[in-house]
Amino acid sequence: MDRCIEQQMTRALVRARPSVLCLLFAACATSNAASNVPPGGASSIHGDSSSLPDFELTTIDGDQLRLSDYLGRSVVVLAFWDTWCEPCKSELPQLDRIYRVHKGEGLIVLSIAMDDPTSVAQVAPFVKQSGFTFPVLLDTNTRAASLYNVHKSAPYTVVIARNGKIDHEKAGYEPGAEKALEEEIVTLLRQPKT
Repeated sequence: MDRCIEQQMTRALVRARPSVLCLLFAACATSNAASNVPPGGASSIHGDSSSLPDFELTTIDGDQLRLSDYLGRSVVVLAFWDTWCEPCKSELPQLDRIYRVHKGEGLIVLSIAMDDPTSVAQVAPFVKQSGFTFPVLLDTNTRAASLYNVHKSAPYTVVIARNGKIDHEKAGYEPGAEKALEEEIVTLLRQPKT
């Protein structure tokens, strides 16, 4: 079994109630696969920016950041990950490159670390060593993940258009997938605000 899936299953078991273990095993089995909009994902909350649920998380620098600060103004990428997830470590540099190229056009990448209290101390050193420039938020209580990544998949990407509607969701990462993601983001950045 893939190490990332094993680690995700272990963390899910720690977080889960026994009554939902079967559901979690099914989610973890697909968490590393590249698939669009898994059942029960955030796709059920499509709508205008006022209907998307808001969250506020702390950045690794100790600042508070709200999703609503960007909804309706920017193309928003929510990138869920964990420090122990190898596919996440491959995807994050690609997301940071996309962010650096397009942030002046209205792109914001909110990198959301789902590490629990046992590993959250590894997030800031990993981010600083990697030189990432996007905001990195800590979701140790899975506040944001419960809203936009119900299976707690890692990596998991949600793209929200400027009109405040979810345009795209994807679990997993495959090398080269960032090209299609960047094309989609560019298309969304060219659309007028509504």
